[in-house]
Parts: sequence; structure tokens; C-alpha cells
Amino acid sequence: MKKIIVVLIVALFSVSSLAVAETQVADMKGGRFLEMDGLTAEFFIEKDHYVSLTFHNDKLERVPVTSQVATLTADAPSGKKKIEFETKGGSLFSKEPLPEGHGYNLIVQLKHGAASKPKNFRIPFETSLCRECGKAEYACSCEGH
Repeated sequence: MKKIIVVLIVALFSVSSLAVAETQVADMKGGRFLEMDGLTAEFFIEKDHYVSLTFHNDKLERVPVTSQVATLTADAPSGKKKIEFETKGGSLFSKEPLPEGHGYNLIVQLKHGAASKPKNFRIPFETSLCRECGKAEYACSCEGH
């Protein structure tokens, strides 16, 4: 009888933990995660090809932009283009859309402040969907990609 009670209690805590995790992840859009100094930035390309960066702490709680700075360089077939970001609604949004097309590289540079050391991320810009996870290829984290 005690084993059954223990199993039920463990199951109850597991289900409540999953509900909390689902609530925390619900704010995420399905973008690529970029790790930097205790924060995770979700890099997401909107339908209009503008880019958003939303920051989360290690508990996946949303963190508003304070001193975070981002720049993006699109190495498009038409030439390299530097894109700046601005703060809107607690996130960073690109001031202009990505260049036309896909199949080129994006270099995202993130910093915690103007004086901090930058961290660079190279992202292949592919908009096709992954067969395994259903995310855009730029955001896919399936093994073998």
C-alpha cells in the first residue's frame, strides 16, 4: 500500500512539473537557441523576414532586454549586409528584414552590454522545414543537422 501511495505522489509531482515546464516554454516561438553568459536568446525569423531575439534565464523564464546588444550580418548572394536591432516589448527586433532569398549564412553577435566581450553565432539560413521536428532548418536541433 505504501508503494502505491509513493508512486502516486511521484506521478503527481511529475505531472505538475510538466505543466510548469509547458507554461514556461509557451512563450517561445520555435526558434534557434543561442547560449550566452547565463541567458538563452531565442533567435526567430518572423514571416516578414524580420528577426526577433527573446531572452530567457536558466529556468526558461522570459528576461526583458536591459543591456543586451545584438547585430546580425547576412552573407547573402547580393552581398554582406549588417542589420541592427532595437528594443520593442522586452525583446530585440531587427530594424529591417533579411535580404531576399535563403541558403546563405547569418552571423549573429550578442553582448551583455557595450563594454562586454561579444559572442558570435553562425546560422545557415534555410527556411525549409525539418522532417523530424517540423521547425525551419535554421532552428532545427535534431541530431545529424
